[in-house]
Amino acid sequence: MKHAIKILLPCLLPLALLFPLGGCSCGFDCNSNDNGNTDAALLSLGLSDSLPEDLSEVVIEVDTITLRRSGVEDIVIDTFTIAALNLVDAESFQVNLLNYQGVKQLLAIENLELAPGFYNEIAITILNSSVNESYVQQANNDTRKALKVTTGFLNLPGIELESGSQTFTVEFGLAQALEYTASTDTYLMTTNGVRIENNTTAARLSGTVDSALFNSVTPCSQKTVPTKGNRVYLYDGTGLLEENLADVFTSQSANTIPDNAIAPFAVASMVIDDFTDNWKYSFGFVPAGRYTIAFACDTEADNAVNYDGLTIPLPIDQKYEITLSEAQNGVCNLGETGGSC
Repeated sequence: MKHAIKILLPCLLPLALLFPLGGCSCGFDCNSNDNGNTDAALLSLGLSDSLPEDLSEVVIEVDTITLRRSGVEDIVIDTFTIAALNLVDAESFQVNLLNYQGVKQLLAIENLELAPGFYNEIAITILNSSVNESYVQQANNDTRKALKVTTGFLNLPGIELESGSQTFTVEFGLAQALEYTASTDTYLMTTNGVRIENNTTAARLSGTVDSALFNSVTPCSQKTVPTKGNRVYLYDGTGLLEENLADVFTSQSANTIPDNAIAPFAVASMVIDDFTDNWKYSFGFVPAGRYTIAFACDTEADNAVNYDGLTIPLPIDQKYEITLSEAQNGVCNLGETGGSC
């Protein structure tokens, strides 16, 4: 039987992990930051994602969350109290990542006090032995597809905890993290495109997309459904050559990767704004820096692992540059006659 939370280290720093979690064995109330420790850091860590096209649910069942720090015992969180999911002291929890897009987050661990310092790894253990635990639901398909994690857990980069309140978000770039395998009819989740961002310094980027771009050029003009296969690709850096802008791929690509190919930092699909009827995209949490934005209307063949040689941007003039400052809400609207960034 699981313990509520095993804290195998003196608890000195409030931590809140954004998928809602609760429970703590540190000798104080983990849902309160009033523990008399003025040097403690208050950390919140959340879950968010960017929307993949043609999926209605991407559900993971989280079993444990472990924080690792060199020279000390691991901190293992293995029961969860999540108000948003109506859970109290649950041994695991399921979350549909598609419910937390853009800047939306699910608070997971709140006000857990830990010692300040660098935690070199966060490991999220995901139950995936059956389709009832973790799964993917495709749009217009009633059959659940099993979602597998190769090792059973996702190892994410570490974070530095300092005194004072801090919030981090685990951002799931599902267009990069999810790979469908036809031979087994399952999805595989990897850490590609999954990253941890500091909410205080992270920027946001969003904008509208003129629907005329969806089918204005060949081969997009031949699409049966013009609203399908449209993506915005975000690349790290500026001054990039169009011929080097590539679709999503990893080093395990079955296809040859050109020497100068640049994989996107993040990918966003189109969603319709229910209030304005405009198509839009958003990147919820990205580091401050310089970026290249490229729209493409023929991306249905973009595989999460293989280099596919897609034409990006398409139309060829849909490439823009933007510089994002810390905590900035950047806007770049994409139009048939040019963009406004």
